[in-house]
Amino acid sequence: MTSGYPSDATENSVQANIVSVGYSKSVTFPVNGATYRLTNAQSGKVLDAVNCGTANGTAVDQWTALGNTCQQWKFTSVGANKWTLTNVNAGKVLDAVNCGLALGTAVDLWQSLGNLCQQWAVIPAGNGKYELVVENSGMVLDDQDCGTANGTAARLWMWLNNPCQVWTIAS
Repeated sequence: MTSGYPSDATENSVQANIVSVGYSKSVTFPVNGATYRLTNAQSGKVLDAVNCGTANGTAVDQWTALGNTCQQWKFTSVGANKWTLTNVNAGKVLDAVNCGLALGTAVDLWQSLGNLCQQWAVIPAGNGKYELVVENSGMVLDDQDCGTANGTAARLWMWLNNPCQVWTIAS
């Protein structure tokens, strides 16, 4: 053993104690099958399927809340804190275009393929806000250039810990 570091047995015991007192990765929000509106903390705009498109490849942007189904997203659990987000109007899921790994990768709507490019982790960011992290790249859903205008694109970017990358999720 290296001086000053705990043994494996000590580490395992500490982890067991943490789990036994109720610390878990259990997620009670979002609710599986529920429909939500996602509002960007920076812009105050909601995630929107451009022109209420329903085709594969429909772009996703931010727009003033209109209360329509083009701006509603059904969360479906596909594993421990992994979700698909289905646009209610289109019946298509939020997708990292071409499973992109580059900063600035666009997001669009696409038929469900069951791949990691369409699975999202919902990470609490405090104050009722959440990061949405796409599983294939680990990048977050981002308000492009922190724009506030209607039509500002949603895209993927590395985590910068700013309000352009956190969202409220509300019914």
